[in-house]
Amino acid sequence: MVKRNITRKKFLATALAGVAGMKLLQGSNGITGSAYTRLRDAGKTGIKVSPICFGAPRTTEESLIKYALSKGINFIDTGRGYSNGKNEELVGRAVSGSRSATVIQSKIRLDAKELPSGGNGRKGSAEIREALSSKFEASLKALNTDYIDIMLYHDAMEERLLFHPEVMKFFDEKKNLGLIKAQGFSAHNEYLSLHDRNNREKFYDIIMVPFNHKGSFIHSVSGRFSEWDQNRLIELLSEAGEKGIGVVAMKTCSGGKYSPSPDIEPGYGEAVKWVLDHPFISSAAVAMANFSQVDENLSCLTR
Repeated sequence: MVKRNITRKKFLATALAGVAGMKLLQGSNGITGSAYTRLRDAGKTGIKVSPICFGAPRTTEESLIKYALSKGINFIDTGRGYSNGKNEELVGRAVSGSRSATVIQSKIRLDAKELPSGGNGRKGSAEIREALSSKFEASLKALNTDYIDIMLYHDAMEERLLFHPEVMKFFDEKKNLGLIKAQGFSAHNEYLSLHDRNNREKFYDIIMVPFNHKGSFIHSVSGRFSEWDQNRLIELLSEAGEKGIGVVAMKTCSGGKYSPSPDIEPGYGEAVKWVLDHPFISSAAVAMANFSQVDENLSCLTR
């Protein structure tokens, strides 16, 4: 990957030009995009997202998020648990001048230490309600916004918690109040039963799941290896798409570089394109650490 150096002066000029171009391309739905980032439906939520989602958790540079926005990406992924909430603050600052044109996806979760009653009985329901509500309010404050477009239950593992009546009530209430536009969950592929159940009940509007050409990945932080039954996953995600559930792919580059044919050099952009070529995918979340990675990933949309 070629390293790209960009001065602050050059970045600002580029960003301003990009924002101006985005305004010219604004559609009737009020969401903008560049000439080569045709927006996709996030399921049946009515939310339009760029095919590439800027994965912000590893980013510490506000200018990088602004650059991605100037290039036509309108979808930003963050979470309450990333950098103890600092990542949400970073995203909030970066989108402050373009909030209405930006789709923010954030995440909150329930930790065992917050649920001494294990979610059981009235006390357990109260514990769930308190934990989710306090984290949600913290997310709104950190993001400096009065609503969050997509709020996910983060790293779901237990069916009894993900579909707990109090958890579902929490999401319903926030949506009815207009504090979120769509609810969903993220889960790793050891827990495909969660997608199976959601396909039946269709409670969650959006699911976020590891999906790449290799069918496996090694976690960049923990070093944990994960692999899955690719055919079974595609079957479940296809069903979700058919039922109007939006699918956001993660770990899209964690399977390594990809090439569709011998005459094309393997690259991460091609790996992202492999994900996006599946019709059930609403967007591919990609962690990007510098300007050249933004350009490389966007370039796959022109091929």
